[in-house]
Amino acid sequence: MPDATPGWKRDLEEHGFAVVKGTVTPERAAHYEAKALAWAGQFGFNREDKSTWNAEHLPVGENGLVNDYGASHEAWVWDARLEPKVVETFEELWGTEELLVSFDAVNFSLPVGPHARTDIQPASPWPHIDQQPEPTDRPALQFELAQGLLAMTKSGPDDGGLVVLKGSHKLLPRFFAETGGIKAEQDWGTRNYYTFTDADLQWFKRQPGVEEIKVETSPGDMILWDSRLIHWNRTPTGEQIRVVVYACYAPRSMASEAVLAKRRECWDKRRATTHWPAPFIVVPRDEYGPPQRNGVDDPQDHDRPLEEPEETGQLLKLVGMMPY
Repeated sequence: MPDATPGWKRDLEEHGFAVVKGTVTPERAAHYEAKALAWAGQFGFNREDKSTWNAEHLPVGENGLVNDYGASHEAWVWDARLEPKVVETFEELWGTEELLVSFDAVNFSLPVGPHARTDIQPASPWPHIDQQPEPTDRPALQFELAQGLLAMTKSGPDDGGLVVLKGSHKLLPRFFAETGGIKAEQDWGTRNYYTFTDADLQWFKRQPGVEEIKVETSPGDMILWDSRLIHWNRTPTGEQIRVVVYACYAPRSMASEAVLAKRRECWDKRRATTHWPAPFIVVPRDEYGPPQRNGVDDPQDHDRPLEEPEETGQLLKLVGMMPY
């Protein structure tokens, strides 16, 4: 009998990542790109005016990631999260319709170079995993979560985007065993983040089957990747502005009452979270405070989105405000 498992699901397990083609139609992807460009206009950015292609006219963020300004709860961001095929993919992954969704960042990255943005240089790689390698409350380095990235713009070789070390998710126990264990200075603990040095990367690249891959997508594709997979974000250097909505779903059953309460608080305050919907919740604003522009709290910061999402039953269930 033929294997009925979707190809993306096999890729996720074997390689640590997968591209799910066409989760959003090209027309809808173009709509979300236009919404993102209009949203960036609040900071003075104008796609047609290269004098605005600089930090002074952009939201404060790191490597294009924006966690503030209510961005995670803009109506267009929620619309993207709720695209039917996006939700259906995570239902297939987890085997349940009773899910929670992350209040994750958006990515708005301009190309860097003499033809585009000139006030910064391309970012250096920051290889990491988004999973605590040695938790005290559960088995270490098992599959816990698949992160999701909705690409609203094309991502070719020069368009920036996700870079992964294919197969690295399976090698972490051996890596730590052979290299002296977990390094405290690289471990962010319960924030579920662990960084790797250049020497660490070379260890992985020497292993059979491990390959550094810049994942390429068409507008409307979704990338899924195992939170144990070593990855980072590459700066665009071509012509394309990069627009991404991050979305990650997990079963509601993974969330304690305390986590549900924190999620409701984040919803009420329109706060962003990291990619974990459950069983943990990490709120960047709690960690780092408001965005800083020129050494002071950004006067353009605001808590609420410019356009509030419609509070449908589906949305409120995915927030955790309503039971299934």
